[in-house]
Amino acid sequence: MDTKIKISIVVVLIAVISIASWQIALYLNRETVDLRYGGQYYPGEFLLLGKPDFWTKYNLTIEHILFSSGAENNEALISGKIDVNCGADSKTIALFNAIPNDALIIGTLQRGNRYATVVRNDSNYNSWEDLIGKTVATRFGTGAEGVLRRFFNQTYSEKLGRNYRWEDFNWVNVKVEDMIAQLQSGNIEAFTAWEPTPAIAEAQGIGRILRTYGDVALVPVSIHTTKKFAYEHRDLIVRFLAAQLDKAEMIKNNPSECAQIAANAAAQMGIEVSAEAFEKVFQRINFTIEFDYSIIQSIYDTAEFLHEQGKIDKIPTLVYDTSFLEDAKQLRNQT
Repeated sequence: MDTKIKISIVVVLIAVISIASWQIALYLNRETVDLRYGGQYYPGEFLLLGKPDFWTKYNLTIEHILFSSGAENNEALISGKIDVNCGADSKTIALFNAIPNDALIIGTLQRGNRYATVVRNDSNYNSWEDLIGKTVATRFGTGAEGVLRRFFNQTYSEKLGRNYRWEDFNWVNVKVEDMIAQLQSGNIEAFTAWEPTPAIAEAQGIGRILRTYGDVALVPVSIHTTKKFAYEHRDLIVRFLAAQLDKAEMIKNNPSECAQIAANAAAQMGIEVSAEAFEKVFQRINFTIEFDYSIIQSIYDTAEFLHEQGKIDKIPTLVYDTSFLEDAKQLRNQT
């Protein structure tokens, strides 16, 4: 047999074996957990990682995966690698545009002052008026950029005699993990990012909050699943949400304890976020799990803005079901 053909056959066999092994691993893993949850590097996720009692109280075995981006998180849900995920408003919109007949919203993880603009602690900047023409940073293509554009679009500048425009500032695209160092070094005068980065800058004494944006947009982080999984595994979803409700209640009542647990969990993952920073976040953001149409409408508001900006081709129809949360509340009362 020709050597090239032999090599090709070997390559194909290796690929087949690898795919089969991966599928078997997925199957075996699926058999050992009740629910596969795709989280992100949000503050509350570290609390869940550090306190597995949230799940065991409801006899749940959860595979809790943290994704570095909402796009990866969505793809995992769409492909069936996870059962439930979470994502901010822009990622909720992307998910419903991708699988309009399957996506379902069942809860909200956080909302409100999730984004903040940070300046150096020793600077004399007090508003965006003071930053006109200055070098400022955000991470392009993220919710931070989106909320800034919405803020500029609706905010009048006395100095300019009109609403702000993106071009009024000298923008730098900076990774969120580099923002604090860039601010401290003087390479930028301000950055806009999501928590916990602003709180870390505060806790380290490097930055102070110039402005938060809960008044501009609620930018809710929603909990998503598929209709098929939700209605075929209602009991699992209800227990999962009961644990999330417990988590939210603990954040509200004991932010200091939650902060310590979250900081310890982050440290075990090699991520340095102090308990002081987590506590600032837990006190600043609204972590309520319950939602109503006003939350859904805020996502539609974002979708309309993105459509006007040419960022999305169409505004999806959002589908949600609050009955799972109502059942989760009853379960908590019985437990």
